Amino acid sequence: MPEAVSRPPESEPYLPGSISRRALLGRGAALGAGVLVLPWLAGCTAEAAAPHADLPALVGAIASEQNLIATYEAARSVNASLAGRLDSVLAHHREHLAVLKRHYVPGSGDRADEGGAIPPPTASPVPRGSGVLVVLREAEERAAEQRRAEAAKAAPGLAQLLASIGACEAGHAMRVKGQAPVVRSKSGAEAVQTALAVEHAAVYGYGVLGARLQGPLRQTAKAVWNAHRAQRDALISLLSGTPVAAATVYKLPVKVASARSAAQLAAVLEDDLVPAYVGLAGVSAPDLRAFAADSAQRAMARSAAWRTKAGGAAPRNAFPGLPSTALFPRPEVGE
Repeated sequence: MPEAVSRPPESEPYLPGSISRRALLGRGAALGAGVLVLPWLAGCTAEAAAPHADLPALVGAIASEQNLIATYEAARSVNASLAGRLDSVLAHHREHLAVLKRHYVPGSGDRADEGGAIPPPTASPVPRGSGVLVVLREAEERAAEQRRAEAAKAAPGLAQLLASIGACEAGHAMRVKGQAPVVRSKSGAEAVQTALAVEHAAVYGYGVLGARLQGPLRQTAKAVWNAHRAQRDALISLLSGTPVAAATVYKLPVKVASARSAAQLAAVLEDDLVPAYVGLAGVSAPDLRAFAADSAQRAMARSAAWRTKAGGAAPRNAFPGLPSTALFPRPEVGE
């Protein structure tokens, strides 16, 4: 990791002038605007009696959110002193459930249960004492893993919603288990270029902030810096066209003057990656959707961890990286 704050990582030359983060993200937004695949933009061809094509994925996600809500409610009952810590997370899961149910369009008549009926909620066993937080973290991890798997199977519009919910859950857990999914597809989608542009900024930003850290935090930042370099290279390998180039220097949104401000910058860099990867979850290739969902989760988990180190508040958004318009599906023909 570079020692000098003023010099970008690796061997990129440092030249006068800068490209602001706002300009970079403005470009990313312009790219992403065309790649965020909302469910109602694809048209409606289903007959009235036919169930929604995404019904199995929706049933799994709805059941999972119901179980998480039941588990959090059980945890509050077992240890009322945790209510202050758990209520905001519980509110997120209730929002997830409400939006997923808006998208749930089962069949009618003798096809009403096609794709699977929604089972009743089941709470995980919750111990008394400090062990309750371990149970909740593990439940969030399992839920995030399920959202990643569902995103690969769902249609692009729903995949983006599931990727966003999974990112929120990974943020609650502050970690993601397992290796990133293997991707074999090539893509020329602008969403890949958008993610790559933001990864370039993250590589640069971690090179700057790492110089302000010492000891274990410095080692953590170095490991994340290397992870972003690997992610950048992975995105380049996925592209079928010419990859967007990194800027020589970026104007960072947080001035790094201490370990706390370094952690704040790291959280912002990770936050900026989430919408890029949620957008990427709308591509056609299932392996790319799984990769995007996993990447959004890793970014949100790192953001939450850095916010904790900086003493900041947890993100309030239950649907990170997802535009509010994606929360309200257009009714299908025949509804």
